[in-house]
Amino acid sequence: MASLQEQRRAIAEGMRRSRAATGEAQRNATGNSIIEQRTGRAVADDINRLTKPPAQRRTLRPIEPVGSLPASRGRGVYKTPAAGGTAGIAGPLQETERTYAATPEYIESIDGRGYWRVRRVETITMVDANGNEVVFNYLQAPPIL
Repeated sequence: MASLQEQRRAIAEGMRRSRAATGEAQRNATGNSIIEQRTGRAVADDINRLTKPPAQRRTLRPIEPVGSLPASRGRGVYKTPAAGGTAGIAGPLQETERTYAATPEYIESIDGRGYWRVRRVETITMVDANGNEVVFNYLQAPPIL
């Protein structure tokens, strides 16, 4: 049986033989790759591989001009505008109807000691100077926080 010292020598000799198989070229290649990583050349290439390349811009294909349209007679029915204009509401307005919301709202007093019961206006119907009916719809007020 071999002594402990002889076993250690055998292990060291085996490690030397396994390292010699890698060769000098492989060690040089490893060293060169480490240098590339430190100088950043490989890092920039790696980052560029991770990103999507920008889309190539294409130009539109040219369209041949068609030419001008031939002269033709216009088609349409002319309506004369109403006297005094038709846009907007003609004043003065006169109220004809007012409706209130079905449920009242309760508003807290300033000092917080009580509530006021208020009937909220829902719609007001009016007639303008031209006899056109105008309806105002009021939304429920947002709660006060």
